[in-house]
Amino acid sequence: MSLANFTIFEDHILVNNITEIKEFSETIFVLRINDTPYEITGTNLVLKEVSNDNKSIKIIGTLNSLEKKNVQVKKNKSFIKKLFA
Repeated sequence: MSLANFTIFEDHILVNNITEIKEFSETIFVLRINDTPYEITGTNLVLKEVSNDNKSIKIIGTLNSLEKKNVQVKKNKSFIKKLFA
């Protein structure tokens, strides 16, 4: 399993090992890296480059935060509980 890899520069950020881009706009990028969600916020954010293998991106703009989000595991109800719910 590859680790998340962020390289932050003055005017852009390089992100490696991406498995999914969930959402992106001028103010937020929600990425999934090895089933762990990350949120990048800022202003005037633009997806500038995507690598050939679609696992690395370059985002330009004013970066405000980079946050690893908590993942909540949903417990499956047993068949009996579903039947009598």
